[in-house]
Amino acid sequence: MTRENYENSGKRESVNDLSSIKELKRSASGLEWLGRLLRNDEARKSARGVREELDGLVSLVDGFYRLLGDRNWAFSDALNLERMRAVVSKPTPGEAERELIEYLKEEEVLHRMITRLNRFPDMRPRIPLLEKAEQDYLRGRYYSSVLVTVTVMDGFVNDAFRSEGRKGLHARESEELHAGDCVATVWDGLPSIQKAFTKSIHARIDEPVCEVYRHGIMHGMVTDYDNDVVASKAWCMLFAVGDWVDAEVRKRETEDEDPRNIVQVLKGLSDMQRRNAENDRRLENWEKHRVNLEHPAGPDEELVRVCAGFLEAWKAKNYGVLGSFFPNFANKTPGAQAGEAREIYSPHPIEGYKIEEIIRPAAAVASAKIRLRTSDRSWTAAIRLSRLEGTAPAADWEPGAWKVMGYGVDPFVDAEKNRLAGDVSPA
Repeated sequence: MTRENYENSGKRESVNDLSSIKELKRSASGLEWLGRLLRNDEARKSARGVREELDGLVSLVDGFYRLLGDRNWAFSDALNLERMRAVVSKPTPGEAERELIEYLKEEEVLHRMITRLNRFPDMRPRIPLLEKAEQDYLRGRYYSSVLVTVTVMDGFVNDAFRSEGRKGLHARESEELHAGDCVATVWDGLPSIQKAFTKSIHARIDEPVCEVYRHGIMHGMVTDYDNDVVASKAWCMLFAVGDWVDAEVRKRETEDEDPRNIVQVLKGLSDMQRRNAENDRRLENWEKHRVNLEHPAGPDEELVRVCAGFLEAWKAKNYGVLGSFFPNFANKTPGAQAGEAREIYSPHPIEGYKIEEIIRPAAAVASAKIRLRTSDRSWTAAIRLSRLEGTAPAADWEPGAWKVMGYGVDPFVDAEKNRLAGDVSPA
């Protein structure tokens, strides 16, 4: 959708239109292949759960922009989804805005977001400055925080694409920030914010402003931007710019790939038909079972190893390894996944664990019953795992890896107390 078509349509752009979301909904994980691979009630329940999580994410991001898009706030991968649900539950844009600002002011929130920016080599030299800006922000020195985040954004974008000619963020049109596959860059996100960011201001503005007017601020023509609204918007814009750079890099890598010719296409279709026939034969012989934890047989050994690896990484606070066990539906970088793991799991360290039971209800699905222990409590978690190749389910005999589904919720819920532990038992 072009900006002209978007503005003339009178409708908001939904993240449901992003190519990654469309691909997920077309993929075997939600359509034909899932129907063959996950053939029982428990497996179908797991598949429905994945689809519901996807629909929930779409609804959350759309709700965010519906409330705050006109106020020039940007959604990004750095934001905690549960806290954003609290934001979008507010009845008015003003209340939602205040909820978001108070979230950013909470202890460690900005620190975790800044840490995620280490995934960019061109951002690493700027991290110490951002950490100082974080302290200024938390102490109410908003003017200082704004100046640092604005200059960091400008310089980072200038460096990130220097092979194409140096061009800072301030020199880019809003259309350039409309990446094809990024929640931060739908028209109500960064492209809309960029219009305010680059707006030329030649007459001095002395009254308080609530937008990141980069031109007016840097040229001394906006004199009252020392407030938490402008400072908070600048932080959100910074993290959204990071997501935009990620999306642009992915797009350029895809464009560099050679298109397939007709012979390759036909060969691919033939290979797919052969694999599907082989999969159908194997699935007919596959049986639901409980995994022997002491002596796992064949493919079950991989599952037990992954389950133990996930738990050991959690216990050891190794967030880089821990993030590798998450499904990667949004094509995040390893650094982004590590940052997400740190954000979710660092407040909940564990001292011990015991895998009590693993059930295989289907060829690409497992349910694990795990006893977890901290310094002051213990609980039983029911954790769902799916074997995936990219975003599609993969049976034992196919390329793929086990991933922990519902990683942001299931490990922290006492399944026995919530009557969920029974779900891992065989029918």
